[in-house]
Amino acid sequence: MYGNIRSYSLLILILLITAVIAGSIFDAFFYLLLCGLLGLVVLGAFFFLRSRNRFQQVEEDHLDNMLGMPTRFSYEELKKITKNFSNKLGEDGFGSVSQGTLPSGSQVAVKHLFGIGPVNKSFGAEVQTIGSIHHFNLVSLVGFCAEKFNRLLVYEYMANGSLDRWIFNKNQDLSLDWQVRKKIILDIAKGFAHLHEDCNRKIIHLDIKPQNILLDENFNAKVSDFGLSKLIEKDQSQVVTSMRGTPGYMAPEWLKFSHN
Repeated sequence: MYGNIRSYSLLILILLITAVIAGSIFDAFFYLLLCGLLGLVVLGAFFFLRSRNRFQQVEEDHLDNMLGMPTRFSYEELKKITKNFSNKLGEDGFGSVSQGTLPSGSQVAVKHLFGIGPVNKSFGAEVQTIGSIHHFNLVSLVGFCAEKFNRLLVYEYMANGSLDRWIFNKNQDLSLDWQVRKKIILDIAKGFAHLHEDCNRKIIHLDIKPQNILLDENFNAKVSDFGLSKLIEKDQSQVVTSMRGTPGYMAPEWLKFSHN
């Protein structure tokens, strides 16, 4: 930005010299006025961006002072553990998911969120809430990243992927016997019962579908993506929720709302 200011100062000087050489005082005054206005615009933009960046840094630093927060990663750390997000596991309405390996050797799934604005206190509060929820049938939040406009969530890795891979696949090698299916149904019910009844802040999923049910190496089912709609700024939450829900899986009243 300082370089831009110096460039505009040089431009003003060149225009003034040109006008003087041309021998017109009126032209010199006109160019001086024009360049002065242009300079004011540049200075205004500079101070606005600097003020916004300072405010953004204060909001990001606030996250480090919140109690009970999951591990905070830098964006560069997550790029490194995912090999620049090269091993993509999937994508949905909330973001894209890549597999990564922590320095400890643990496998994780890193979700890069779409459409999230600057960091604010409500973002930190919702991450804090999601990170505080622990249940065997809910996918655990390991950590998060909040740098400028980058918002990423780090989850435990589920080796057998999402349920839709197993129930909609025609490959017989990926079929599930009825005992496993029964267990998965019970696991899902336990996960939602905890969200609806046992949490201090009740959480409604809003987008229950096979893609959001993940299976670990032993085919234990865990609910994922709970609480994500709350990460959207409050003035956008209803719009985003109605757009990001999946027709066929959404509650009818939400689908009706999205068309109003």
